[in-house]
Amino acid sequence: MDIIFIRDVQLETLIGAYEHERLLPRTLQFNIEIGPRELRACRTDVLADTLDHAAVVALVRAIFSSHAFHLPEPLAASIGDRILQQFDAHWVRIDLSKSGVVPNAREVGVRIERSR
Repeated sequence: MDIIFIRDVQLETLIGAYEHERLLPRTLQFNIEIGPRELRACRTDVLADTLDHAAVVALVRAIFSSHAFHLPEPLAASIGDRILQQFDAHWVRIDLSKSGVVPNAREVGVRIERSR
């Protein structure tokens, strides 16, 4: 199984279950794992035959800047669905978390997995 991954990316967005949480941007961390249908770059050693990591992060950045979700669950699901639509992926796993929300917990979050 071939997996493309992007780890420990931090982006700001307005999100929160309560209105006061959505007044200021909050930094969320995310990890993405993508299972490509075929990873031709293993055979060809050509950049065009692999997944463009920067394009994936740009897609997530665009979603972060335009979403209207209150909870991380639909935000993560939206990211997963869009990755499946825009990239040649068989499956995707999104870990999305935020810190400083629950006392005595370093971070809380959600993991979403989607496949075709």
